[in-house]
Amino acid sequence: MAIPSDIEDFVEKHIKLMISQTESYLPFIKVAFPYSNNVSDGVYNLIIGSALSVFVNQYAMRMKNPTVEDFADFGKIALKYRDQVDQFFI
Repeated sequence: MAIPSDIEDFVEKHIKLMISQTESYLPFIKVAFPYSNNVSDGVYNLIIGSALSVFVNQYAMRMKNPTVEDFADFGKIALKYRDQVDQFFI
């Protein structure tokens, strides 16, 4: 991967934290949004949107810009967690 390993680790820890928080709020989510067709997509998008902000900020703190390849690698990192989020809503 082109992403520096410390940035990758930071992003992955953030995603795992967000997934853990989702698990804590799951009873509320299921009660609050009983008629939503795909809450899983919404939750996943919120988690990955938050992680994307962390990803870009990590580069900004180094006064660098992520490359197209870095964004593609971020997408690969994010995709690893898709099934984990989907499992909450089965």
